[in-house]
Amino acid sequence: MPRHFSFWLLVGFVAAIGFLFFHIIKPFIVAIFIAIVLAVLFTPVHRWVADRLAGHDRIAAGITTALVMLLILLPIGTTLLMAGTQIMQVSENVAAWFNGQSTDGIEITIDKIERTKFGATVSELYADLPNGQQEQVRQTVAKVGDGVTADLYAKTRGLLTDVFTFALSLSIMTLGLYYFLADRDLFTREIHRLLPFHDEEEERLTEKFQSVCQGVVLGTIVAGVVQATLSGIAFGVLGVPNVWVLIVLTMFCSFIPFVGAAAVWAPVSLWLFAEGRYAAGIGLLTYGAAVVSTSDNLVRAYVIGNQAKLHPLVALISVLGALKLMGLWGIFVGPMVAAFLYALLNITKERARYAQHRQTEPRQTARSQTEQIGVIVDGKLD
Repeated sequence: MPRHFSFWLLVGFVAAIGFLFFHIIKPFIVAIFIAIVLAVLFTPVHRWVADRLAGHDRIAAGITTALVMLLILLPIGTTLLMAGTQIMQVSENVAAWFNGQSTDGIEITIDKIERTKFGATVSELYADLPNGQQEQVRQTVAKVGDGVTADLYAKTRGLLTDVFTFALSLSIMTLGLYYFLADRDLFTREIHRLLPFHDEEEERLTEKFQSVCQGVVLGTIVAGVVQATLSGIAFGVLGVPNVWVLIVLTMFCSFIPFVGAAAVWAPVSLWLFAEGRYAAGIGLLTYGAAVVSTSDNLVRAYVIGNQAKLHPLVALISVLGALKLMGLWGIFVGPMVAAFLYALLNITKERARYAQHRQTEPRQTARSQTEQIGVIVDGKLD
């Protein structure tokens, strides 16, 4: 068998096995990716613990992994659980109200809105409609409400009851984080051995990945938590119901460029106006614009600095595209992929420029030698 043919046969075989392996680990790619990002972020903590334990990396990796699970995932999981419980309660109340059952919370809210100028105007317009049109309005509203609440209730129940999938992904992520910390040097050596890059290029890519992790992930999470906390304090002080739901929504909306926490506190302010609480509405609008949204820029500037800066348009497209492709985790994955691609393109550009320089250099050398010979010959002839 010719060596050229056997090489391409080997390449095809490796590609087929790699494609099969990708589909095998596909359900856990997000969990593995999160484990890698967490390992990059908490490597300094792992090294600090390892130094205190006389270099026992595996014990230090276990302690660091446990700290990450307790300090990060436990508060996030508790917040999501409380928010999910409130969402289910709200969806059940709304569904019951649309079905004609008594729900004090919704009836009190509707009564408050009807007492305002806006609510009174809507009530008068509805009362002036003929009976047939009133019935059509009621049926349309009930149909829309049933569809929205049923969909919301089903998705929330599915999110809370799919414990097995969540537990499995969490286990994979935990194991991945432990081994990425404990065997960091081994993974680093193998990756450097397999990648077709020079040492300087590998170092640049590694530094870029670390800066992107620290900038995009850490900066985004810290900014989101700060905005959600500040908004939650305001919602609690003003007596807004379902505070935990609004806190989670604020944190998620703060991750999306050009959307931000204003997508939550602005509608809540309008709701306060609709209830006739004008002072509270104005106060929340002022507080949201001056404190909550401003804190985003301050926190990102402090945490990110000059690391992993992306153009706002690139950040928006990468976030929205990744959200559609892989769900919620696309908020973090999208900007990281965009920044990493930019680094790879720069390396490719430098390699192409170097190759072009290597090709033109012999021609220039040969031309200069020819010119020198011509000068010598001309001198002898003279």
